[in-house]
Amino acid sequence: MNQAQRQQAGILGCGHSLPQHVRRNDDPVFAGMDRSRNPQGIYQSHLFRGLDRRYYLKPGESLTELMAESCRRALAAADLEPAAVDRLYGYATAPRYLTPNPLYELHHLLGLRPDAAVMPINTEFTNFISGLIQASEAINSGTAQHCLVAVGNNWSQHLDYTQGHATSVGDAAGSVIVGPSPTFAIIDHASRTLSSNYHALTLGVRPIELTGRSYLPVDPATLLPLATIDINQSGVEALGSVIKDGLPELVRTLLDRNGIRPDETMLITHQGIRPLLDHWRERIQPKEHLETLALFGNLITATYPVNLSHFFDQISTEYLVMAGIGAGMHITGVVLRRTTGDSAALP
Repeated sequence: MNQAQRQQAGILGCGHSLPQHVRRNDDPVFAGMDRSRNPQGIYQSHLFRGLDRRYYLKPGESLTELMAESCRRALAAADLEPAAVDRLYGYATAPRYLTPNPLYELHHLLGLRPDAAVMPINTEFTNFISGLIQASEAINSGTAQHCLVAVGNNWSQHLDYTQGHATSVGDAAGSVIVGPSPTFAIIDHASRTLSSNYHALTLGVRPIELTGRSYLPVDPATLLPLATIDINQSGVEALGSVIKDGLPELVRTLLDRNGIRPDETMLITHQGIRPLLDHWRERIQPKEHLETLALFGNLITATYPVNLSHFFDQISTEYLVMAGIGAGMHITGVVLRRTTGDSAALP
């Protein structure tokens, strides 16, 4: 593609997919949750409120198939065939193998071209936002015409259900097609890397303490040790300070840099607990904060594309902001400009 043919990258279509199984607040899996005070004197069970449903994959059910379903919906919304995809960005988490990522299996399931490059991006939980940024840069540079960004998570199978954060997690998959388009164009992005918190939030093999005994979780299909998520004390402190206040600061920096008023935006953020959602909405003051915590729970990496797809035809402001947090730790945000008319493909 020559310089004259290059256009600004935008979202052409999106889609999402949820598992069939639903977990409600009275599910027996939550019976062993630690309901004592944490070192800050807070009951974890009090933080994870405002929940109703979480969708989850059962052991043996395929996360990649769930992702493929969301991708087919995004392709249909964009009126494109799989052969049109030049690159596949994203991530499937937690994968069966340390490497390769199931994104390669997704390439096969969708029947993408052999020369369509697979680009796994392991920036948990902002894999989708990072993939969207990378895809837009490929489109803008003229090295690709259409990119598929797809993420999915099965973290409901990688939780220590004695811990409060396990209460909110649900599984899901979401995807978008990025290509030359003035609609939902990616106009700016920014990140903050808080690498002193590298050990704060991790996924690894570790024992679980329950009723005074230690247990090593195993995968029921393979009987091999299963990795679980842990948020250590520094992680809890970071979430209540540099993450809590850093996300709205990053968003306001992006808005100020582009001369955008908060009331000209709709906002999609990480949706782990209600207090953080409330704080971010109050600090940023968007026209509307698009979240599905009660409907779907904390969707980890899939939060951003699922909520984008779920609310796509309701987005009425000129700008959409997506801002995420993740392990490492980090904060990443992106601004998209919506144009009037019917040129965007609805899911």
